[in-house]
Amino acid sequence: MVASVLPLPMVDIRTLGACTDRKAQVLAAFDALATGESLVVVNDHKPRGLLLHLQERRPGQFEWSPLEEGPEVFQVEVTKRCAEAGTLRGVNEALAWDHDRLDALEHEAFAARAAGDYTRAAGMYRLFARGLRRHIAFEEALLFPEFEASTGFDVEQGPTAVMRSEHREIESLVCELESAVGDPMGSIDAPRQLLHDILTGHNFKEEHVVYPGTDRRLAAEEADALVRRIQSF
Repeated sequence: MVASVLPLPMVDIRTLGACTDRKAQVLAAFDALATGESLVVVNDHKPRGLLLHLQERRPGQFEWSPLEEGPEVFQVEVTKRCAEAGTLRGVNEALAWDHDRLDALEHEAFAARAAGDYTRAAGMYRLFARGLRRHIAFEEALLFPEFEASTGFDVEQGPTAVMRSEHREIESLVCELESAVGDPMGSIDAPRQLLHDILTGHNFKEEHVVYPGTDRRLAAEEADALVRRIQSF
């Protein structure tokens, strides 16, 4: 369970009675959060209806970060943004935030390992790895095609071709580290340093070329719609 690794307020929809307005319960818990705070929502299926409800009732005011996706348990972290309802989202703002979230998870995993808490280290790194794989997947499925279509860059030779190649390197290193971080004897220093080296340049290019380039070529409403599709991914 994520709760043992990432302690946050939790709403377990599975425990709410059939007559309970479950969406209202989650909305009330969300509204009670301070800006920057998060809660975890637990369900036995992907909470698409809840996401749509939040997008309708609290548009632009939340981040949506799936933590566990079945087959029996689904958990998502919902974070409160400092924004007025109806605020339109931009790609660079939304995805750079996710970069920072993932960096923090990775840091926490290795801080736990350094403290000798290998169980927590493995759990935190699993969250990081799942989040990073999802981030890569929605970039390649949703964001890169939008960038390529709007800029006319060649899929095989433009900036996104480099991004896709680096994604394969990143995935390989994450897989290697995921199996080692919870092992006291695991070899982690060299692959972690290489991963950091790749991610530093990769994220810089995304945040200074691909993301803002997409924002510049889309109307504000179109960029916001793309962020909503990414949340739903």
